Amino acid sequence: MTRPLAPTSTLELLRAAAELCGPTAQRLFAVLAEDYPASLERRPGQLLRAARATAADLDGLLAAAGVASTDDLRMLAAREIGLRLAEPDLRFTSRDPQSEPRERSALRRMITTEEDNLRRTLADLQANGALEVAAAALLRARRRWVLGDLKSAGYASLLTSDLTSSMRDVFLVQPATGAAVNAISDAHADDVLVVFSFRNYSRLTVDVAREFHVLGASVIALTDSYTSPVCSFASHVLAVDTRSESPHHSPTAVVAAAHVLAALAAAGAKGAARRSRRRTEVFRSLGSYGLGRPASDAAPDTLGDADGATGLPATAADAPGTPPDAPDSPSSPGDRYPPAQ
Repeated sequence: MTRPLAPTSTLELLRAAAELCGPTAQRLFAVLAEDYPASLERRPGQLLRAARATAADLDGLLAAAGVASTDDLRMLAAREIGLRLAEPDLRFTSRDPQSEPRERSALRRMITTEEDNLRRTLADLQANGALEVAAAALLRARRRWVLGDLKSAGYASLLTSDLTSSMRDVFLVQPATGAAVNAISDAHADDVLVVFSFRNYSRLTVDVAREFHVLGASVIALTDSYTSPVCSFASHVLAVDTRSESPHHSPTAVVAAAHVLAALAAAGAKGAARRSRRRTEVFRSLGSYGLGRPASDAAPDTLGDADGATGLPATAADAPGTPPDAPDSPSSPGDRYPPAQ
């Protein structure tokens, strides 16, 4: 720890910014100035608790002072005093009864693990072309089914929402035996099933993937290993790194891979941009956009023009002379199949 110093230009800049930002910012400044610059060696969370402030309050104070982050503030103060300030001790105490008593775990290590998972997963999926091939399978399919059980039910719901915004005939299979039976009964060999399967593997997910495989439909599996049970029935495997410092598998790379898959499918879907704009108009007419910035200020649709993008291999839907998607109409898994394109 360093000894408190006389006011510096940086400290005076923070003081002026706090006066502009109000009482909460002034409490934050008081905590920072109490033993400045040693206060900068504390974790940001400790500063917030001491000042009864929020992260938004701290960001506002730093922005008003023209500083990007607490790391930049610490480097600026270090240059002024000519001393090296230690980085905050990013440790916390685990209260898990299964862990060692008062085990100390590093927050920085957890964040680094998540960053590594994301970087490694997306780099591998790009290098082996799995994402592009899986997206092309989604485009060719007559119907798209999505299934996730246990924790993976949330992933399935997110992917279904993304796919629905750009293409029709997307169905979320609820993780229940009755819903699975209905989906298998209504499925077609030209359909595709996207499943999420991670440790501990859901028997229901594996069984449904097997039935779709037997039917002749394509199965896209987002899973944590090429040796997971669902891979035996998958036409396309998207291996995702789910290592975590916590007892639960990491969702970071899973959500990112699913999002990229949906974005690639949207980029190659004919009429995806038109469908997205129409959905936005309907939501606005129903009064669903009532909070946040006005819908007119929203960023324009970037999925591509009405004829779709050409970033994916050509599919039947992209062939010249193929008519655009028909207007969406209410459909259910029991409807008759549309004519082949």
